[in-house]
Amino acid sequence: MGKIQISKSKRRKKKKNMTPEEIKAARAEYQRRYYLAHREKAREYQRLYNLTHKKKQRPKGANGVEYEREEYKQTLNTHDLMHAPVEKTLKMLEKIINGDRYFTM
Repeated sequence: MGKIQISKSKRRKKKKNMTPEEIKAARAEYQRRYYLAHREKAREYQRLYNLTHKKKQRPKGANGVEYEREEYKQTLNTHDLMHAPVEKTLKMLEKIINGDRYFTM
């Protein structure tokens, strides 16, 4: 039996001695060519995606629902206390004891 030779895949050789500007320009050129070659495929994919995925229904503009965020967190838990710096933990505990904030396990 003879030996079976498997050819190695050819790698594209890196161009040596390229300046960062040349590398950036080469990358931009590659991306431009790739975009032009695959533009139609991307548009078709986006069209099909939009047909199969519904957008969230939400009011827009002046009719939108207004939501006010809390100024700060009202309820603290053990994780908040354990992972805060010592000074901050003391302030948190004081607020919990005074009744300014709530504590949960």
